Amino acid sequence: MFVGLIDTRDRGPDKGPREPLWLDLPELRPWPWFVATIVGLVAATQINGWAGLIPLFVGFGCFLRGVSSYYKGNDGLSKNRQ
Repeated sequence: MFVGLIDTRDRGPDKGPREPLWLDLPELRPWPWFVATIVGLVAATQINGWAGLIPLFVGFGCFLRGVSSYYKGNDGLSKNRQ
């Protein structure tokens, strides 16, 4: 059984362009950054010497960005206007 996400947000003519649905779901926001973290750490283990520090730091930065993106805009119903 496939259960997909259906975008039911009502956007009027004055609201502007739509945000991607995954930006509104806090559970999905950090996962692209976590995948980039894994790629950076795997690359750091494959590269020898001082050059291996560059993907290590990039992977660590991606991890911190992923954690901080989870908390971005997670303030309840501030986007919904009455």
